[in-house]
Amino acid sequence: MKKIILFLVDSMMPDVLEKCVAEKKAPALQFFLEHGELIPDCVTVFPTMTASVDCSLLSGVYPDQHKVPGLVWYDPKTKRIINYVNGFQPVYRIGIGQCASNVLFDLNERHFSRNVKTIHEELEEKGLVSGSINVIAHRGHKQHDAKIPFVLDAITGFQLKEKVSGPTILSLGTLIQPDIFRPINWNWSHAFASSYGINDSYAIDVLIEVIRSGKQPDFTLVYLPDNDHKVHQTPELAVEHLADVDKQLVRFLDSFASWEQAVERNVIMLISDHGQTVIGQEPEANIPLDEMLFPFRVHRLGADITPDWDVVVCNNERMSYLYPLSAELLPKVVEAVSGDSRIDLVAWKEGEWAVVRAGGSDRTFRYCKGGPLRDAYGTQWSVQGDEGVLDLRIDGHTVTYQAYPDGMARLYGALFSQDIPVIVVNAAPGYEFLSECSPTHQGGGSHGSLHQRDSMIPLLIVGSAQRFPRPARLIDVKSFILQELAVAPVLA
Repeated sequence: MKKIILFLVDSMMPDVLEKCVAEKKAPALQFFLEHGELIPDCVTVFPTMTASVDCSLLSGVYPDQHKVPGLVWYDPKTKRIINYVNGFQPVYRIGIGQCASNVLFDLNERHFSRNVKTIHEELEEKGLVSGSINVIAHRGHKQHDAKIPFVLDAITGFQLKEKVSGPTILSLGTLIQPDIFRPINWNWSHAFASSYGINDSYAIDVLIEVIRSGKQPDFTLVYLPDNDHKVHQTPELAVEHLADVDKQLVRFLDSFASWEQAVERNVIMLISDHGQTVIGQEPEANIPLDEMLFPFRVHRLGADITPDWDVVVCNNERMSYLYPLSAELLPKVVEAVSGDSRIDLVAWKEGEWAVVRAGGSDRTFRYCKGGPLRDAYGTQWSVQGDEGVLDLRIDGHTVTYQAYPDGMARLYGALFSQDIPVIVVNAAPGYEFLSECSPTHQGGGSHGSLHQRDSMIPLLIVGSAQRFPRPARLIDVKSFILQELAVAPVLA
């Protein structure tokens, strides 16, 4: 049976991939296209942020089940903002040690629901070997030691001492290294400035050594982050940035006797976590949440979260979670953020119903799971109000999505990822949320929203024995891999 390698290429977009190949700048991707199949309209998770997407990729479910709401969110149990290291200033204000612990330990050991199983857990329970290289979500049944470099250890107060769970083969930069391959000669990809190995070059180095060791896992997930960083800065050079990713894929293919041998021995899959939308350069491209929420007492980063505050803001770039700290404040906060058309959607929960309001108007739409309507993914719904708010088309009992692909299930997944009052605000194309110390990308690329530009991702599959189900979603990748490896899916 073939082994499976899944490359997760951050911010790879379908149109950029096709243009990069058409311009002859991506020989590896061209080779994969010639030997496989491209699905250009796969749908990712909402929020379109790495942490929630990674957990969905591993578990095959949306955040309402895996319980990791986004890259930044509020935990009422600890009364803390959870930040998986997004933005230097917010991390500094919250606490470098706390944020480092969030991403290194808490995400997998505490936040990621035990009511769902990861693909690593399911495969190894069936006697297969699984592997993860540089993916922050990696929960498995094996315990691994983290080797924290002295500088990082000192910055974080020498508190990062826990073991880390993962599959048999786990690599997380230079912090967690599997012991099955020869030491990789030091180079700049290992350095602090290169995120201690959380980069494309180091990930490919590790993958090559794992394969050469003769202990290649039956399934290996490899995260390539560099494209995302570059597209944030210069989206107009997106083709060149993806061409840089291709150079690393060429290195991988060149490690075999021939490129054909690579696809003879492996099912090779490439997927993205989200797209990116270009943000306008004018000041109005930033949507100032703190101004909108005046005169509410908006929590200040670094301060304890107490009843003295009214609202906690958790900014995920082109979407944000707003947490009213008392239930009676929710309708008032909704009104405060609903008058600006730069926010195209404002959503909240009422019992089992999701309620959505169009920004800049009083048009509303309500829906819940179960009922007479069915969408292309087989999910049944009951709806009330103006379906145009979510840009739906309803023909008889059939629901079709337009601007917000799989919009009802994805928005529901975010709203019901926690059982506390929460408001979701979604930025219209070209806009991004501004809050205290939040990273901004005027003139650059950003993501996080429910909109199709952030949400449509490519899925490229080479050498599989089966055809991927259509319409395609990222949450269906897990079951596809389990079937490809002849492991029956286990319902959580």
